[in-house]
Amino acid sequence: MLGKRALVGLEKGIDKPKSSVMILTRSRNRMAETSADPSQPSRSWLTSPVGLGGAWPQAQGDDCLFLHLNLSGEGSLALPGGRSLLVRPQSLIWARGVLGAARLRSKSPHECLTLSYPNEWLENHLKDLNGQLVGRARQLVNPPFVPLVVVGRSLARADLTWARGLMAPHLCDAARRLMEIARMTDYLIGELFVSQTDDAVDSVVSRAERAAQERIEKVKAYVMADLETEHTLESLARTAGCSPHYLSRTFSKVAGLSLMLWIRRARIDRAGELLASGRCNVSEAALEVGYRSFSHFSRAFSEEKGVSPSRWVEHLSATKR
Repeated sequence: MLGKRALVGLEKGIDKPKSSVMILTRSRNRMAETSADPSQPSRSWLTSPVGLGGAWPQAQGDDCLFLHLNLSGEGSLALPGGRSLLVRPQSLIWARGVLGAARLRSKSPHECLTLSYPNEWLENHLKDLNGQLVGRARQLVNPPFVPLVVVGRSLARADLTWARGLMAPHLCDAARRLMEIARMTDYLIGELFVSQTDDAVDSVVSRAERAAQERIEKVKAYVMADLETEHTLESLARTAGCSPHYLSRTFSKVAGLSLMLWIRRARIDRAGELLASGRCNVSEAALEVGYRSFSHFSRAFSEEKGVSPSRWVEHLSATKR
């Protein structure tokens, strides 16, 4: 969360990678990008082997707001005035106007999902949020679009699950692009409201509202840590220290969907992650996320992903050939 602890992440004195590190060969790196209209949000997925540094072109430019979900490995962003920012693992970074970027050699592979939001798109689609965003959050998405790099929050497991499930490979290209843009827009708006500075939040959010948000985050973390358990509204209310009615009403208000629907979505996203990793078959993935009935799992998976788990696995196998 942005605030007094980490508002603007500008760090000095980070050595720039040597030119020999800046060589990028596609045979040793995978850069999955959406082939999209440049006026619309897009995403790029970068993975590189352990120990391989190189150029990071997806991280630089001044015509978009970039939101980097840096899952593992490290990078370096070159900023105006000779400054640099070290991009650490498991961190979320906002950036615009970066002069150069590189992946650094490390003991872990560099894996990063970059979401790109064109400045013109931000101005046209988020102008109605002007009165509700304050401080740094407002500066991110409203003109004048000045160069800036901001360190956000640390990534959570839910971010990893979201990142893995962003693509909808079972859909035709047009439908997939619409779904990606919708999900990316939803993620951006959620982060903007999380990212408002501590002082600004104190001025517009009441103590009761902050307590409700903290209670909801506690419930989410509790569920994500144990998706296999059959959680009920009553048991989660006891964990949160409130009544079931209050938890149900507050969760829907804060999260934008019911608690039970959120749990189902979290379970299916985790199952999709397990299937994509190859660690589990369909039956094992269902058990890992708490489904004892395969038919219930298949129906929930189809409703969330738009395709049955077996078709999902078939597509994953086809793309790896």
